[in-house]
Amino acid sequence: MEFDIVKEYCEIIKKKLNMGEYDAALANAGKLLLYSPENADGFYYQGLCHFALGNFEESIKNYKKSIELNPEYAKAYYNLGVTKYYLNKFTEAVNNMETAYKLFQKNQDKPSYTKCLESIEFIKEEQGL
Repeated sequence: MEFDIVKEYCEIIKKKLNMGEYDAALANAGKLLLYSPENADGFYYQGLCHFALGNFEESIKNYKKSIELNPEYAKAYYNLGVTKYYLNKFTEAVNNMETAYKLFQKNQDKPSYTKCLESIEFIKEEQGL
């Protein structure tokens, strides 16, 4: 069995996030990016960490870099939309989530595209868009 350091870092980061250890997760995402500087997952996880820590602008930068590296990264588009929502940028939030919705549909990820559609409908109804 071959050791995959990128996969291992991703697992560590997910565990740290689930335990609420956001600083530790962020540190491990940084280590992942030192090892693999063009890794879309590394930037995505940094985005999640910054969001959890309330650093929304940093979160946005990381999601955008993740999308730049992987234009099909549906979760990055969705979480970029969530972050925009928290910054009261509702139209941008919906646009990002609609892109995520299309990518989730393309990948036949029904639970994710259903959640995405519910989020879009909520924002549109709440904000009268």
